[in-house]
Amino acid sequence: MKQLLAVLGVAVGTSVAGVDQGPVAYWSAEDVRAGHVEGLPLITPTHAFTLTQLPSGAQPAAESHEGTTDVFFIVSGSATMRVGGAIDSGTALPGMPGEIRGRSMTGGRRYEMAPGAVINIPPSTPMLVAPGPDGLTAIRLKINVGMHPWSIASTQQYTLPETPAHPRVAVPLNTDQGGVVYWSAASLRQAHETLSAAAAQGQPSIDARDLVPIPATRTHAWNFLNRHMGANGQPPGVEFHEGNTDIYFFVAGTGTLMTGGEIVSKEAIHGRPGESRGPSIRNGKGYKVKAGDVINMPPSTPHQSLPDPGGFSYILVKVNVGMYPWAIVDLKQ
Repeated sequence: MKQLLAVLGVAVGTSVAGVDQGPVAYWSAEDVRAGHVEGLPLITPTHAFTLTQLPSGAQPAAESHEGTTDVFFIVSGSATMRVGGAIDSGTALPGMPGEIRGRSMTGGRRYEMAPGAVINIPPSTPMLVAPGPDGLTAIRLKINVGMHPWSIASTQQYTLPETPAHPRVAVPLNTDQGGVVYWSAASLRQAHETLSAAAAQGQPSIDARDLVPIPATRTHAWNFLNRHMGANGQPPGVEFHEGNTDIYFFVAGTGTLMTGGEIVSKEAIHGRPGESRGPSIRNGKGYKVKAGDVINMPPSTPHQSLPDPGGFSYILVKVNVGMYPWAIVDLKQ
């Protein structure tokens, strides 16, 4: 534990306001599939990325994590995930309270995981991953849940326009991490096609919340975004958030994500401290993105979507950064 905190540069019991949230990190689907991914694992005080590769026929083991919500983004291969139920004869890992392992599970719900699928598994939820005949490669995101409640951090529910069908939702200031949420690869591709078709017809009025689930907890919130050129031929504007890290799981289409640099004509958003916008970025760096790619975007980093014709879509995880350091959790899985 002390070694981990030393790596993070954080003392036990201190706030991490201003603590390094890691770099802008881009992992292409090709590199992830090959298993040679520079910068993994990536560990910050609020979240960690690891690479999961399981060959066909690997003996699955049951696991449960009290200290983290675990998110899997499938890049290649396939798997059947059993989530919930109970671990048979589960035992705690030595020196790692809250980390339970076992050889098998009883009960639970099955989820079929294909490339592009995403699943959110809350803390203390048993899981067992059985790779398919072509093995499994996935990016695993572990979100530390030992956090203070939200302060002023902009999330999906606050950034979308409020409508009668979708009123403003207050993020709960409690310890509830919600339930298991599963986004199949087919449902995300269909959402991309539906939103892209509407945009091409000049009708970008469909709300993504009518197509895919978009939950929120005190540690992280979700969004599904379809980026396309506006009716005026201009791309979406630049965004800047002090209160959260943005994590992109790209599921369809192509484009460029610009990061860093300086926001041209930067303006703060009234009533939302730490949130700024602008029309473009000067001297930024662009990442060409496509399905299967992953980007970690730390706080206070300008970023802008520049979609190709047809647009691109991604699942977005917004991680609240106002938290305490990691407790004892297993970062090797």
